[in-house]
Amino acid sequence: MGKRSLQEAQTVDLDAACREHAAGLRAITRKVRDDEADLAQDACLKLVETARREPVAAPAHLLFRIARNLVIDRMRSRGRAARLFQEATAYEQQPSSAPDPERALLANERLRRALSVIDGMPDRRREAFLLHRIDGLSYPQIARRMGVTVKAVEKHISAAMLQLARGMRTDDGDD
Repeated sequence: MGKRSLQEAQTVDLDAACREHAAGLRAITRKVRDDEADLAQDACLKLVETARREPVAAPAHLLFRIARNLVIDRMRSRGRAARLFQEATAYEQQPSSAPDPERALLANERLRRALSVIDGMPDRRREAFLLHRIDGLSYPQIARRMGVTVKAVEKHISAAMLQLARGMRTDDGDD
């Protein structure tokens, strides 16, 4: 059997493993209610990506480990977002005399600069960056939504982070 037919055979095996364990995947991803179908699909995609790089001896075991890790990552991401929201809400509820006006002014200025840099990004770069940083989507989810490869998403977000860092550093030095 040639290399190509071995890969095709393993892809069929992986597809069968995903279908065979769909109920188990749903049980694991159910903790992340509205994203459970996406997480189950992402787990299957990551399994296939892993199998392209190296042989997978126990696809079901790896599939469940990937799904569990995706759930943990999503819950951590939501926890961070919830903490940021709580901090912002707590900050807004403080008496107006409590925050230092100079710090508030500097924070607002940095936010204005960051938004300006983000607005100046090319459309696809900005879209990938916002989907990841604001909407909390994973690279594979962004790739599907934008119709590009995961590698392209990685490049867009890397370029966006670099542009943002440079834009903030340049503005900081101008003051």
